[in-house]
Amino acid sequence: MHSTADARTHCIMSLAVFRRVQAGKLLLNVVALVWLLGMLLYMHYKFREYSWKTINRFDVIPRPLTEGSPSQESPMVIVACDVGGNEDKDPELLIDILNEKKETNITKHVPESWWRQTQQLNTMLKTLLYFSKSPVWHIIVLTDTLDTFHKVLNLTAAFPRHRLLLQHRPVWLPQDQPLIKEHWRPCAWAKQFLAEALPEHDAVVYVDTDVVFLGPAEELWWLLRSMGPRQALALAPEPQYLLDSPRHPFAGRVGLNTGVMAANLTRLRRLPGGGLGSAVLRFGAVTPSPRHDQDAVNHYLFHRPHLLLEVTSRWNFLPSSCFPEAPPCADCLSAGILILHGASTSFFKLIDRKFLVMYTNLARLRLEDDPRLLLTKVEGHLALADYWAPVFPCSNYSGLNHALTLRLADTAMTSTLKLPQSI
Repeated sequence: MHSTADARTHCIMSLAVFRRVQAGKLLLNVVALVWLLGMLLYMHYKFREYSWKTINRFDVIPRPLTEGSPSQESPMVIVACDVGGNEDKDPELLIDILNEKKETNITKHVPESWWRQTQQLNTMLKTLLYFSKSPVWHIIVLTDTLDTFHKVLNLTAAFPRHRLLLQHRPVWLPQDQPLIKEHWRPCAWAKQFLAEALPEHDAVVYVDTDVVFLGPAEELWWLLRSMGPRQALALAPEPQYLLDSPRHPFAGRVGLNTGVMAANLTRLRRLPGGGLGSAVLRFGAVTPSPRHDQDAVNHYLFHRPHLLLEVTSRWNFLPSSCFPEAPPCADCLSAGILILHGASTSFFKLIDRKFLVMYTNLARLRLEDDPRLLLTKVEGHLALADYWAPVFPCSNYSGLNHALTLRLADTAMTSTLKLPQSI
């Protein structure tokens, strides 16, 4: 009897301990679940707070608008002005960064003229056609004179004309504006007056002529569809503003670059003066005085953030995009850099070696070139560039080679294998 009572007592105590342990586990599970739900709600809140400012998520992969030609509805716009000089330059690149013997001559005699602009424009249009599946590209060319437009037509004579629909429009600039005359070249301001210059268009995508496409340009039109009801401009960061001295006013997280710009012109026409440029000029003085139109636009958008959709540097990758101060670009690695921007003559001067590698290869590209061979060559040259001392802005950018070649790799994978003809 005694042993039976002890056993019963032991069982009761063990059961009590077991229940306390289970209760403790349940309490821990409840606490863990509450913590998890709290973290999910917090992350959801932060995500919603952040996502309206920027498109920078792994799960948001741009959906290329490969059906039809998006530029037929909302055209692409470029500006070309003949600033004169250096017309007799040899039409070959002045630099060859793949030949070490010529390395010392890279920064010498870099043309600042129409010659350099035409070289860059030729390469930009070539990469546009090479990566794109759109049958037709409608491009409005704003020029200073009709003669300049004819020069652009001659430049594109070797391209498939059925794929390039070039339309001429004169640049539109307001009269008697000292700010425009005093700061930078007047034609550089033309992209800020697109709403005035193109009154019949609802939206456009503007690109500088010193950019190259690393993937299908159709993806840019996705930005127009991504804007909120009040947003009128999609722009990428320009981290150089963080390093300026004196500090210039800037919009966005670190400043904005206007070299690639998706613009809803209908919404911009609601601004004072009927357009972005007119509103900027009416807004008031900028302190310190702007160096060019981009400074003035940053100053204006700082006070009008509701107009802005800030996207990542994937859409407009600059040398400054590699700065430690630059915002992270998750989709550069997950979706690939779409546009490489050779601002500050980065395609002709030794500002960053990998920019020169990409531009040199793409400048020599032919539209019929096999993308698999191009990919092999570019990857080899980028790997060689990694052996150089880390003295360039992008030397320590983790995964940059992958980001630069991802869309080219996609193109190579989908290309048709061309077997040699049997004898």
